[in-house]
Amino acid sequence: MVVTIPTPPTPSQGSTGTRSLQLVVTTHPPHIDESLLGRQVPRHMPGGRETPAVTTTTTLVHRPYDGPEEWWRHALVYEIPSPAMGAAELDRTDPIIKHARYLGMDAVLIRPSLLDIDTEMDSIHRFIDEAGEQGLRTIVRISGALGPITGPYAKQTNSFITGLEGAGDDLLRRSEAYLQAGAAGIDLGTIVPPQLTSGIRLDRLSTYCAMLHGQLAEYVDEGIIGADVTADYPESLRHHLQDDWVHHLRDDCLTLTRWNAESLTSHLTRSLDEHDRFGAPPTWRFLPPHILSEHLDPGDGQRWYSVDHDERLRRGLALQAMMLALPGSLYLRQGDEIALADSDKPTAPLDLADMVIEHTQGQASQFGSPAATVRHAAHVRLEYNLACAPLAFVTGLEWCPPQTLAFLVRGVLVVVNTSDSPVTLPAEAKVLLSSQPLRQEEGRPLVPPATTTWLEATTVA
Repeated sequence: MVVTIPTPPTPSQGSTGTRSLQLVVTTHPPHIDESLLGRQVPRHMPGGRETPAVTTTTTLVHRPYDGPEEWWRHALVYEIPSPAMGAAELDRTDPIIKHARYLGMDAVLIRPSLLDIDTEMDSIHRFIDEAGEQGLRTIVRISGALGPITGPYAKQTNSFITGLEGAGDDLLRRSEAYLQAGAAGIDLGTIVPPQLTSGIRLDRLSTYCAMLHGQLAEYVDEGIIGADVTADYPESLRHHLQDDWVHHLRDDCLTLTRWNAESLTSHLTRSLDEHDRFGAPPTWRFLPPHILSEHLDPGDGQRWYSVDHDERLRRGLALQAMMLALPGSLYLRQGDEIALADSDKPTAPLDLADMVIEHTQGQASQFGSPAATVRHAAHVRLEYNLACAPLAFVTGLEWCPPQTLAFLVRGVLVVVNTSDSPVTLPAEAKVLLSSQPLRQEEGRPLVPPATTTWLEATTVA
């Protein structure tokens, strides 16, 4: 049975449906008996007998934005995080651009902190033009010194006006130069909440954003500002979302979760709610597990990555595959597509690019490999228009244990196995992709623990 779920009064309120794995959001009353929503529907057997009632419940937590569809609302962004990039490096980045396009990205984020904007702007002009020829927009980060509060630099704070790129007015001068050269947006790095340091004043930061908005309006159509902020301080997140101060505001909710369906559901719901209340696109940036360790854990030691290296890697890949299915925009850091540990990454951006491309070639044809999963996810994401899809959590599937997270985005059912046992899929299940290879048992695919699998929803209803 297909259930059409009416648009709820608020995204957080949710809606329920019975025995359905197809979600259609409408703005008019659906042509179904709404009294069936959330009820147990008996299945009749020959002779008038009834089988035990089985209820599959869908809870709608996000509906698509119904305004203009600017490119940045559904963008896949390939992030080159290295700050060691100047004119010489920019002039040799053609392989990086082609690789990003190969993966199915829409934009590239670079941080040319070593570039002299008075004498070396020709190189960034060439980079932006070459990216444009490949169908990619360019976003430029002008400061990476806003102070990360997760990962290896946890609890370290810095003023938002410092960094390798210069301080104060020089940052605005750099941003204007990049926008004049054709950049599609400016990225600010991580914004430290004022609760953590007196060095951050929201009024000053708002003035700064207003100046950047003025530059965007002058030089580029549909230009954006991007930044990171921690989900631990929703007040700060709301401040930067209001009035469209920041278009791509990425939070770290995936770093804050425990490895169970309840925690993942809670953090994803909260992040979606915070963005939806302002009509802002959810924007996801995954902090890879390889740079997280126990002594740097800003939490209580119960986060999903507080395990041994191999399990941390499997969980990280599962979360990355989950993230690729989420509505909104997404940032993928260079090296994440091949599960490359930070300790194994060369510091020079071009050496890293060579390593990434080499590993990608080896993984490209291997089902369940990181590179193959990322590339195919980008394809399926586009085919099903997942970036602009409603999202509903699904419970009560006969074959899916309650300890496992399942959610529906348009025609794709995403299963994240957070349990300790394999999940046996229906024999007719059509698997679209998986973060790990799958084996079969008696003709039925098995999803291993710490694995995310995308399924064509109509095949598992």
